[in-house]
Amino acid sequence: MATIFDVAKRAGVSKSTVSRVLNHPDSVKEKTRTAIERAIRELNYTPSYFAQGIRTGKTKTIAMLVPEYSNMFYSEMFRGVEDTALAHGYMVLVCNTERHSNSEEEYIEELLRRNVDGIIYNTYQINEKTIRYLQEISDKIPVVFMDRIFQKNAEISYVLTDGYNSTRKAVHYLFERGKRKIGYIRNTEDIAVIEERYQGYLQGLKDCGLPVKQEFIYRIEHEHEPDYIRLGRRAAKHYLKLSRRPDAIMAAIDTIAIGCLLQLRREGVQIPEEINVVGYDNISLSELIEPSLTTIAQPIRKLGQKAGEIVIAKINGEEIDHQVMYDGELVIRDTTN
Repeated sequence: MATIFDVAKRAGVSKSTVSRVLNHPDSVKEKTRTAIERAIRELNYTPSYFAQGIRTGKTKTIAMLVPEYSNMFYSEMFRGVEDTALAHGYMVLVCNTERHSNSEEEYIEELLRRNVDGIIYNTYQINEKTIRYLQEISDKIPVVFMDRIFQKNAEISYVLTDGYNSTRKAVHYLFERGKRKIGYIRNTEDIAVIEERYQGYLQGLKDCGLPVKQEFIYRIEHEHEPDYIRLGRRAAKHYLKLSRRPDAIMAAIDTIAIGCLLQLRREGVQIPEEINVVGYDNISLSELIEPSLTTIAQPIRKLGQKAGEIVIAKINGEEIDHQVMYDGELVIRDTTN
């Protein structure tokens, strides 16, 4: 493998001149720069990011913190972050904090010791201590939040989807199609960041003049390593026991909705003729199951791409719109009629 010394020898210049071409090419005469660039191509030389990091204080690395990497939502988001990162010569580290706020803080401290250039932060819990810590370090290292975990603050960078209004509109859609008994499956109590979706459901009922029936609202149980498909099946069993079943069921996330759908079909319920089912996220599996799931689509990959774009712009000291909220889009498939 060629080194910077090999390039310098081939081009007939000093190592420091090669370094200037790599980092500040405009500071080198065109003839010299052309000779060095030709030597780099001929030797197939790749600069050492480690060495560059020592000189510049930058490692060309972005960290993405997620509460559980097994969640397909974060897998798809990672692809978006990586799209942007690779296009700018960055690598992405994915840190699975497994829902524990202590792990989040430990990860952040370790990432700072490793001199990462930026952090993209996802969480389930709103931990005030962690949030304050991230806000404090954002003066030194760019941090982009991917959840609504803050009060209005012009300094905080975020990329997210409007869960409140998108869920509210989905209730309207069901109401317009004659649904009057709309249920909702909430996620566990420890996942506070998506509760705005539930609030949007409640507001949607209010808009349509529908009563809130507690038996139609099901909260799944907390598990350390949740199997959302199984938990969605359990929710379906709850609804099937009711003497008066809902004619539509909405869920906080797609995997819960998919589990509910599978159990309803196993029990002989006709979907969508007897019960409509609506998810949230639009993960790839929602289109592949039978019948395909109507869901509120987050632009998941786009969320990741934009987060990467904001982080890299801030690393480079560039001005950019750093607070971005996308609208959710209701994707109509076979589980609604």
